[in-house]
This record gives sequence, structure tokens and C-alpha cells, in this order.
Amino acid sequence: MQNDLVQDIAVLLSYTMQDIPGVEKMVSPIPEVSKDGISIKNTMYKSPVLRKMHLELAEINNMRILHCVLFPDVHYKLPIFGCDIVANEKTVTAAIVDVSPQHGVPETFYNSIRDISNKVSFSGKRPLPLWGDEIFSPYCKFTSLKEDEDMANFYCIVLHYLNLYRKAVSDAKRDTFWVDVMKRIDDQTWYCKSQKRNDKTRGILKHWFDAEFADMYMNEVLFDEPDIKSIPSPSFEGPY
Repeated sequence: MQNDLVQDIAVLLSYTMQDIPGVEKMVSPIPEVSKDGISIKNTMYKSPVLRKMHLELAEINNMRILHCVLFPDVHYKLPIFGCDIVANEKTVTAAIVDVSPQHGVPETFYNSIRDISNKVSFSGKRPLPLWGDEIFSPYCKFTSLKEDEDMANFYCIVLHYLNLYRKAVSDAKRDTFWVDVMKRIDDQTWYCKSQKRNDKTRGILKHWFDAEFADMYMNEVLFDEPDIKSIPSPSFEGPY
């Protein structure tokens, strides 16, 4: 069941990413890599509204890992969508889904997320790491999944979060007011820097490859920060 969950959510995420308006496939810095007992595959897309949509599927001996992040272009008032699953042959040891806040995300979006979040609870709720407390929303679900009911509920909440996120992307209007844009750059940069404090991910990469590969993979594949050089010169549109 746990392997089915990884596969089912991977299909759901892949379908949603390819259904984003204006989607284009990106070339990943590391499309695929394997060594001894580890294999990693990365698929990436982008759109006018989302600067990167990344789906990673990895296998390490009997463990399967799913990692997905949707990074908005900083000109749009959207959260960062993220979903990770770590499963072995017996159980899902960790599963997380969230829509991490950025500056300007409408309260109406989080009102809808709250309504869904409050309807679902899990028996294996896990505490967030300290660095996660600083970037995740109050509606983050972080849990282990041992029962079929928990796995079904996790699939459902990922589906509902994705549907709301997909609608928000479709409705999003470009915001060029430079103060708001710079705040979202700061928010997204802090999100990436915080995620790169995850010693477990870095440790796995160092163990199977080396420290140089681990740093490159963390910085260029998983959590590349928004490129401020690509942001146009300040616009003085909007409120003063």
C-alpha cells in the first residue's frame, strides 16, 4: 500500500504540473543518477506563473522517496507548494504536504486551506524540525502513515491542496510593485536556505556520492534560490 501511495501521488503531481497553463518542460541539472543501491530521477517544468515545478523520485535499497516543490515566480502572490514522502516496505515513515506562505498571498486562499485542513487528522503526527517551524504554514501536515485510512486521508489532502493551488495559479495576476516583489524574493530565499539546513538529506547524498555532489544537488536541483539578477529594475507602480 505504501509503495502504491508513492506511485499514486507521483502520478497526481505529474498530471497537475503538466496541466498548468503555459507549462514547459525544463532541463534538470541532474535528470537521472544512479550508483550502487541508489537511483534518482528528476522531472522539472516551468510556466509563466511558476518558475520551477520539480518532482523527484528516488530509491535507496528498499526505501522510496518522493519530493515535490512548486516555486512561484516572485511576481505572483502565491505560496510554495511542497510534498515529500519517505516509505519502506512496511510503512510510510514520513509524509508532509504544505502551502508555505509568501508575502501577499490572499487570505481567501488560506481560508479555503484551513477548511480542508481542519477536516483531516492523522494518528502518527510528527513534530516539525526547528527550521521547518519558520517556513511552513499552520496547515502543514507532517505525519507517519501506518494505517490504510491514514494513507487514504493523506492522498485526499494532497489532492485538495493541489486543486486549490492549481486554481490560485490560474487566477493569479502579475504584481510588479517592486517592494512586494523584493519581499517575495526574501521569503523564497529564506525557504530555500531553511530547507538546505536539512542534514538528513545532505547526509544521504554525501554518503552515496560525496560532499561536493551533495552541495551541488541541494543548491542547484532541490532548492535553487530565485535569481535576483533576472528581476527587472524597480517599478514604481502601485501604492507609495
